[in-house]
Amino acid sequence: MNLTSRQSGSDGVNQLDRRRFLQTASAGCCVWLVPELKLALGESPGDQQVRLGLIADVHQDIMHDGVERISAFVADMQQQAAHGIVNLGDFCVPHARNDAFLAAWNAFSGEKIHVLGNHDTDGGYRREQAVEYYGSPGRYYSQDFHGLHLVVLDGNDPDGKPGYPCNVNDEQLQWLEQDLQATQRPTVILIHQPIDCYDKHVRSGAKVREVLARANREAGFRKVVLVLAGHAHLDYVIECDGIPHVQINSASYVWVDKKHDNYGAELQAAHPWLANTCPYAEPLWASLTFDFEAGEIKLVGRETTWVGPDPWEVGVAEDDYQRSRELSRPAISGRKLALTPWRPGNE
Repeated sequence: MNLTSRQSGSDGVNQLDRRRFLQTASAGCCVWLVPELKLALGESPGDQQVRLGLIADVHQDIMHDGVERISAFVADMQQQAAHGIVNLGDFCVPHARNDAFLAAWNAFSGEKIHVLGNHDTDGGYRREQAVEYYGSPGRYYSQDFHGLHLVVLDGNDPDGKPGYPCNVNDEQLQWLEQDLQATQRPTVILIHQPIDCYDKHVRSGAKVREVLARANREAGFRKVVLVLAGHAHLDYVIECDGIPHVQINSASYVWVDKKHDNYGAELQAAHPWLANTCPYAEPLWASLTFDFEAGEIKLVGRETTWVGPDPWEVGVAEDDYQRSRELSRPAISGRKLALTPWRPGNE
């Protein structure tokens, strides 16, 4: 694979409260004075920076080049000396045909974190089978990581509705509330389906957001500093209840209902679902740095081009979310966000 994708490192703070961002970011030089970050500083690496690699929606069971895409990501994260990598879901089903793909992922020498996607159980697999195949601790869990508290959620709880389950049930919500009460570390939420205030995906999204907002209110500072999700195959950030929710674009494509030519008849015959994709020429991923000394979260993304026609050239109607030309593009935008805890009264 010819890795010609460009890094996207702009300071995009779109849809965030810019005034609050500037207030908190300006305090970065004095972040060591913030009590809630003292613990994080003490547990962070020597340079006070924690680096995570993020990749979402590779869809190994659809793409013909999934192994190459995940291998390129892992190689880049090794070169960047990332402390861990995160799969944000729609990775692969737990079948032996995907062993080489999983082995390419496992070649990374640091921490490897999996989030369950709705397509990771395609073909009748159970969530527990995917968890076992990946080697994950569970469907949902938390861990302390170099001064951060990472919370993995499962947005695939059944709720009796037709289609793919897209829900975080009350049992998981109760666990989440208790987990957040028990930590004082800056907390990052990892979930496949967006739970942001667009309210397009997780049916219990408003309930999850209320748990996060309540944790921050009760703590008296912004304990939950960031939510990361995949699933939508879009590129945006939106603030909900003072918490930035960042949508990480797919590593591979945009799905469309109209079959069309992209990679040619031979490849499409071997991989029939390719005809329903508008693929990205090169894989997309992001590197995320938590700089405790500067009080800053920096995301560096990538951008590439379409393979074949884009969704609108295929004939998909434009809208203001899933088919928005602004949000749906072969890129992950670079962003800078404030890590310094926001306190009530600073708005």
